[in-house]
Amino acid sequence: MTMTSSTATLPDGTRLACRELGEGRPVLLHPGFALTRELWAPLMAELAEDHRCIAFDPRGHGASDSPAGRWTIERLAEDLAELADVLDLRDATLVGHSLGGAVACTAVLDFDAAARFSRLVLLGPAVPGFVQRPGQPFGAPRPVFDRLLGEMTDDFVGTSRRTAEIFFHQADPEAGRAVMEAGLRMRPEVAAELFAQLGEIDLADRLDEIPMPVLALWGRHDTLSDPRWAGWFEDLELPGWRTGILEHSAHGSMLDEPEELASRIRAFEGLESTPWT
Repeated sequence: MTMTSSTATLPDGTRLACRELGEGRPVLLHPGFALTRELWAPLMAELAEDHRCIAFDPRGHGASDSPAGRWTIERLAEDLAELADVLDLRDATLVGHSLGGAVACTAVLDFDAAARFSRLVLLGPAVPGFVQRPGQPFGAPRPVFDRLLGEMTDDFVGTSRRTAEIFFHQADPEAGRAVMEAGLRMRPEVAAELFAQLGEIDLADRLDEIPMPVLALWGRHDTLSDPRWAGWFEDLELPGWRTGILEHSAHGSMLDEPEELASRIRAFEGLESTPWT
């Protein structure tokens, strides 16, 4: 099975770099902040037997265009919905990682992506938010986030490389480094503006509006998206939501546990039976 690369052009002319593998039920993979389609290769290999796997670089990321303009979650969410239209996806599974989780939720809530997707998978998501708020105890304290934002603004490359040291739990170190280095193609000024958006996410009051089943997973060893969020979501008892923990993963579960993650996704889609934990 051969991975193919292509370019998808959005209505405003922005070109997004895409990569596809496999045939079957479509699954669209949105990476987190500063990350690229390279992130998804191990998971795509696991899913490709019965899925059309599509990974892409969001605008400003990797090999995709980085046009002038404001860098917001809403802009990325609109891009995601438009990409699904360009690719003519139907009854697809949408997977969002970290910041990409918030983008995916926003696309479904505000940009009619639900017309193309029937299931949503969130991996270590920046949902309901990335910083602490009343009733949301497991985000980053605001002073910590502000310090990180300053570091990201002053030294994007150095801060990203330090983050890479805690991103994975058991992934091959060389593979992990290659994935993180691919993210350094982002322009530093874009990185600073988009990272600041993490501090504005607050979806707590809209979670029950998501019109499709949701699977939300956290890595047991994740220090960027606290796995205690799983219990917080369970207490909400949101209709159609399932949560779980990946025992041997940190933030980069698609490299730490691609086989287990693929199994969880298939079970969520009803393609195989897997015990929920």
